[in-house]
Amino acid sequence: MTPVAPPVALRATTWDAALEETLSSSAHAGMLGDLSVHSVHDRVINLRCGDGLIALVDDRLDDAPFTIRIRSAQWPLLPARVGDPARITVDGLIVRAAGTDVRVVLHPADRWIPAPIQGAPSVAALRDASAALAAMTPPAPMTPFGLASAPALAAGIDRMRIAASAVLQGSPAENAVTDAARRLIGLGEGLTPSGDDILTGLAFIAAHPGFGLTRLIAPLSDAVCAGSDATTLLSTVTVQAALAGRARARLHDLVAAVVDGSSERILTAAVATAAIGHTSGHDILTGIRLALDLAGTRAPAHAL
Repeated sequence: MTPVAPPVALRATTWDAALEETLSSSAHAGMLGDLSVHSVHDRVINLRCGDGLIALVDDRLDDAPFTIRIRSAQWPLLPARVGDPARITVDGLIVRAAGTDVRVVLHPADRWIPAPIQGAPSVAALRDASAALAAMTPPAPMTPFGLASAPALAAGIDRMRIAASAVLQGSPAENAVTDAARRLIGLGEGLTPSGDDILTGLAFIAAHPGFGLTRLIAPLSDAVCAGSDATTLLSTVTVQAALAGRARARLHDLVAAVVDGSSERILTAAVATAAIGHTSGHDILTGIRLALDLAGTRAPAHAL
């Protein structure tokens, strides 16, 4: 008789509080048996859940939307492979990994709820933050495709700057912003292509009213909805979260530091953001810098 491996139980270090609604909605929709491992990386296991993803990550990574952090010492207990089944439970989920049921428990006390970002940054803070981001040297592209797409990315950023500026100055041509965003979606190398990462940074800033860029949300959302087939599911989920004002914890730290005008905290959070992936962090910072420059043209004179 083949021995049955005993189940393994892990308690999440922290987990995104928004998953309460996601898991509950999935359960009510009859999706208890429909989760599966979408992709596996060194410190990330993505589970497909309907049209979205749930990420199980080594807790050396920070909190993020739809993310469950697992203690680093216990991470090897999740030897998941693409296609492995998973299911929702009353207190978390179970992944069938290498023939063993690994139960991930989500305790209410461990929920991650990012602190709300309130207020508006001064023009000086916007200027200083933009200068700090501009001083950070991005790495060279790793692939021929990344190298070849660099000019198109630069042109896409300029196109977005012109279109967004016009809309923020009162032009009704939001479709120009949508078109500029569509041209960036899927452009560049990486699991989240560079163009998508740039949009993530721009969208995350635009989602916070204090920066005065909320008119960009609708046209950017239209582009992401229409362009989902041109990029990865991970990218689509990430940009959609940013449009709702949600991102990795280090991005929340960066935006809060800009609002507070703390140069030291801006630099610390920017360095942490730049460390995401090979180019993703720098590309996100490029989008954030674009947003800061746009916000600087919108800030009232008394904010100087």
